[in-house]
Amino acid sequence: MIDQAQGLRTLVAQTVLRPRVAEVMDEVGLSPFSTGCTTIAVTSGKGGVGKTNISINLALALARMNKKVVLFDADLGLANVNILLGINPRWTLLDVVEGRAVLGEILIQGPGNLSIVPAGSGVERMANLDSIALMKLLRSLTVLEESCDYLIFDTSAGISNMVKAFVNTADMPLVVATPEPSSMADAYAAVKMIYNSGKAEVNLISNMVKDEEEGFAVFNKLSLLTRRFLNRTPKYLGALPSDRHLIAGVRSQNPVLLSQANAPFSRSVTRLAHRLLGHTPERDSTFFHRLFDLFR
Repeated sequence: MIDQAQGLRTLVAQTVLRPRVAEVMDEVGLSPFSTGCTTIAVTSGKGGVGKTNISINLALALARMNKKVVLFDADLGLANVNILLGINPRWTLLDVVEGRAVLGEILIQGPGNLSIVPAGSGVERMANLDSIALMKLLRSLTVLEESCDYLIFDTSAGISNMVKAFVNTADMPLVVATPEPSSMADAYAAVKMIYNSGKAEVNLISNMVKDEEEGFAVFNKLSLLTRRFLNRTPKYLGALPSDRHLIAGVRSQNPVLLSQANAPFSRSVTRLAHRLLGHTPERDSTFFHRLFDLFR
């Protein structure tokens, strides 16, 4: 079985100080034990499948259900959350990591009672922190996690080491696929990576489909592959349709759930959010405790 931490251990191979996270948390008086926050990592094998639109509108749908939601933009390449929401943050997680700001200064209050953490390249820099910097960042991130009901990570496309870290550490890995053959092939690679990390459950969403039937066909094709080669079957969470209202929302930088609540995509993503409400994470530590433990 593939060691999920191997890639991150390579990233930090030259780091002089790699403290155990449990020791750091003890030192600052933080509990490593689980909070009530559910962490969701939205990922895809390739770009262009609507991953960020799903992350934003899913977060907004949960916030509409009176849940406290934080959307964490963990895309190392493009700050798509900022672009799609028309936000130009002064600070990002990189500024926190490098000591120019504190987490409270970079947290953005977005539309629909949504809180946003613009992370960008700061995610990758976390792997090289010394013990003092790690202590400060871990304190802030753990307090953030303890303060919300849902923490949604919009990851980079592909299966880089950092994507693996976020997806394999989250309570719910959520893989997005479209009917395009290349998307399904890359989604299969992502599902395989997650199962090989030791995850018991992988969740799949079909996006950009013309109807429920096409969405289920995408799931069927992928599940045939996973049953044949991995002897596993992902959990199907449903389909999200192609929708002209979604495209208009992207152009106006106004999420479709807020601008057109009765649009087909809005109704579908709201149903998806309702399905997630019943999920109770089973783990014995916080997300950031598990994530930072990969860096030691």
